[in-house]
Amino acid sequence: MSKDSIDLIEAKLSQMLTESTRMYDIAMNCLLSDTNLDAVREDLYATDKEINKLHRAVRREMIIHSAVHSRNLDVPLLLSFMTMSKDIERIGDYCKNLFEIAETGNTFAKGEVEGSRFIGFNPSRESSQSAFAEAGVPVVVEKDLRLLRPLLGLPTPSDGV
Repeated sequence: MSKDSIDLIEAKLSQMLTESTRMYDIAMNCLLSDTNLDAVREDLYATDKEINKLHRAVRREMIIHSAVHSRNLDVPLLLSFMTMSKDIERIGDYCKNLFEIAETGNTFAKGEVEGSRFIGFNPSRESSQSAFAEAGVPVVVEKDLRLLRPLLGLPTPSDGV
């Protein structure tokens, strides 16, 4: 496999993760505080379009890579890249949904939701990140996609691949 094309795919996936994290921050700030929705709307939707563009670029790069390197194709790796790309793109859509909930006026800015049976509900960014870290999710903690290879049962570059 061409290291250059795989590196390019990994870089685009990493950029997608970074952008989706930013979208999550914006959406959750809208739900948890008195954020001016008009001030962030354009940025949120522009970021979603950028993630969609990166998703298409990942798919295009994978097709090119598959055509050029058909004899030495790492199908499990490419399938995992496709799944990750689709999932990250979906996160952007979910963030838009959260933002649209805030647009309806339903927020947690006051610290409570009328009629809720949940006590102490606080979906803060810090608790989400620490939960990922405690679960040992390397792609979120380290932002290094190569750390996924052992989790997928694939050899690591240090194994001579």
